[in-house]
Amino acid sequence: MESVSRVRGQHLLHASIGRLEPWHPALVVRRPALSGWSWLALMAALLLVCDLVDAPEWVALVVSLSAAAPSLGATLIVLSQTPRTHLDHEESILGHFFARFFAVLGALVLWVGSVVLGAAVAVQLAEDTGSNPDQAWFEAFEIIGGVVPLIIAMLWAVLVLRCVGYIARLRGWAAVPDRHRIPDHFFAEHPRTRRVLIGFAHPLLLLVAGAVSIVLGFLAAGELSLVTDI
Repeated sequence: MESVSRVRGQHLLHASIGRLEPWHPALVVRRPALSGWSWLALMAALLLVCDLVDAPEWVALVVSLSAAAPSLGATLIVLSQTPRTHLDHEESILGHFFARFFAVLGALVLWVGSVVLGAAVAVQLAEDTGSNPDQAWFEAFEIIGGVVPLIIAMLWAVLVLRCVGYIARLRGWAAVPDRHRIPDHFFAEHPRTRRVLIGFAHPLLLLVAGAVSIVLGFLAAGELSLVTDI
């Protein structure tokens, strides 16, 4: 299975990223995780400037996404080139039970919440629009426009947190891990690129940078929802 995974999607990726092998700065190759933290610090300083000059919310959101981009990009590359079997581990019966139990419980809570929310929206639309179908459709689209940004922000949060969990299981929390589950063939012919990608794909770095973008994403989505309501 691993040999098949090595073939799929690797040729184009190696051809494009492999060209960067001689261009990595020596400092970044020696201390990739520290370089990632330095980039995050620079973006944090830009966020402070955005706050001082009262820049629009979307500018701060773009800066926060730029802060998370190197770590998230490196993480996605590592995950895309790692077979799923590298995450395999012996799961206890109790762990299996609780994982399924909380999955079913969460699905039930979301289903009940969606039913209640849908009923509340229907009642509110009926009270606001009466028998005017055009007004009802208009307000329905307004509600959708206000909810979609929040859903996107929530999905972004799930993506970041899931990537943090997976990359922590693969490489651990060390800046330059000695023991990990990343395949030996991962950019083996490009050792500098391999070291930079594994260093940038640091779970704590991704967690901190992602948390900033998540918070700003929800704030921006909230503002869009308020504008839509107005």
